[in-house]
Amino acid sequence: MRPIVLLSVLGTAFVAAALWARGADPAEKAPVPVLSMRVFALRPGVKAEDFEGFVRTELADAVGKESGGMKMHIFKGDRGTRKGAYILVWEFDSVSTRNQYFPREGRGSGAAFDEIWQRIKGAMSKFNRYVQEEETYTDYVAVTK
Repeated sequence: MRPIVLLSVLGTAFVAAALWARGADPAEKAPVPVLSMRVFALRPGVKAEDFEGFVRTELADAVGKESGGMKMHIFKGDRGTRKGAYILVWEFDSVSTRNQYFPREGRGSGAAFDEIWQRIKGAMSKFNRYVQEEETYTDYVAVTK
């Protein structure tokens, strides 16, 4: 066996043994992403071109970059039932990251999100002038990788 392959196999075995000794299953402890879906519609009189221009520039500059395992996206339906409709998706790298930003189910935020809110509140206030957000949301935790 080549030295690099042997070291790799031994290293993997060591990590697995350490996790097993702690009672952890490596597959169960691997972080999985969370997508928080929020459906909204454009307010009456808002042109899609104006909204999309705002999203691509001002909103993207404020919230389009990852902040500590969290990122926001706006998607537009391309096919199917919601073709032409929009959705806001908060993407979290793990359940624990989502829980840092939003510790309780519902609309309450934690200190981690409150810090980010200071940076994005102007853009989000303008976003709310363009859209009417439904009061419902769903967080989806990845089942597959």
